[in-house]
Amino acid sequence: MQPQNTQLGLRNGRSRQTSAILVAFAGALVLGVVVSACAVPVRNVTPSGGDRVVVVVSGTANEPRPAVTDAARALLRDAANSGNVSQQGSGKSSVALVSAADGGDRRSVVLTPRRADGSLEHGLSRPALIDRNVASAVDAIAATTARKGGLDLLGGIADAVRGLPAGTLVVTSGGLSTDGAFDLRQVGWQADPAAIAAQLAAAHQLPHLDGWRVLFAGLGSVAGAQPPLPAPARDRLAAYWQAICRAAGAVACDVDQSRTPAEPSRATAATPVVPVPGVTSVTGPRGEVTTTVSDAALGFAGDSAVLSESARDLLRSLAGSITAGRSDAPVSVRGFAADPPGSTDAGRRALAERRARAVAGALTEAGVTQRVDASGTGTQPGVTAMTGGRFDEAAAARMRRVEITYQGPGPSS
Repeated sequence: MQPQNTQLGLRNGRSRQTSAILVAFAGALVLGVVVSACAVPVRNVTPSGGDRVVVVVSGTANEPRPAVTDAARALLRDAANSGNVSQQGSGKSSVALVSAADGGDRRSVVLTPRRADGSLEHGLSRPALIDRNVASAVDAIAATTARKGGLDLLGGIADAVRGLPAGTLVVTSGGLSTDGAFDLRQVGWQADPAAIAAQLAAAHQLPHLDGWRVLFAGLGSVAGAQPPLPAPARDRLAAYWQAICRAAGAVACDVDQSRTPAEPSRATAATPVVPVPGVTSVTGPRGEVTTTVSDAALGFAGDSAVLSESARDLLRSLAGSITAGRSDAPVSVRGFAADPPGSTDAGRRALAERRARAVAGALTEAGVTQRVDASGTGTQPGVTAMTGGRFDEAAAARMRRVEITYQGPGPSS
């Protein structure tokens, strides 16, 4: 999608800011330890300092359930092991503060290992207590779910760090912002990241991230109706957020490239889809999802059924959405071809089937366990790239595609 306005979709509403950073969260807070499905009784701790890791989670319906990468987990463990604490629980403790990007949820977890009387644990129980506290933070992150439609990730980051001293911020999000000052539907995939960041700064839409260290985790991870991102789009997305982060003053703006588990989203609030070049997804009345991928996105050369490496990466992402549906229903892969001069019906069907089989094989290799049926339709009946006796390459490009149909996730539980 070409940028409709390189002035961006910069909205001159209230100043909202971005930059994912690994942050130290401060302030007097009552801290509760959150564990998997239930909350442990709140421990009244009023920290006056200590290390804090702020985690901003988007948790929309178009993303997998929030997960913690190894890099983010290491940051939590580092804070739990920090010596910047007091011996007694009434003073400094390291804390993880988990905030929903839409402002709906805010949970705090004490990371410092302490005994039942609040004193600092230095003995044999220390590793187990750290493991427990980090696991509680991980569970709090996984339980964070968007309650509002749309995603203003820039604003969510700004809200999370507002009024806090510089520290560590982890942004756990697919990064596909659809609201606020940075709307990817308006920006598109061809804009210059530095120019976008400069426009946000000129419009006073950046957060105050001076001194913050930021880690973005899960950028480009999608689920639900959101089409998967080809490699160029994933790279551009990371470049956008890093440029925004740096322009906001952060001292480090890192992107964790590791993939997150394809757990189904638990969010129910509808989130707009960000158009993706060469990829569309449509959900049918019974929850079936049809994702159409163009030949350009799959990287097929003329008369070839060899997938590009970036196409395999895209299909790995799509495989995650398929397996997240947790359905045993078979997956259908159909290939379509154009009708250039000199081609035959049989030849077009054979090429379309070879390409469909290549896609089916890549999905299976990426972890799809359902039966995958591949077929080649060739040229769709009633459709042609011949116009007035001339071959229309633009029309042909639209005809060359693969359609993948699978059962989407059921209602959230």
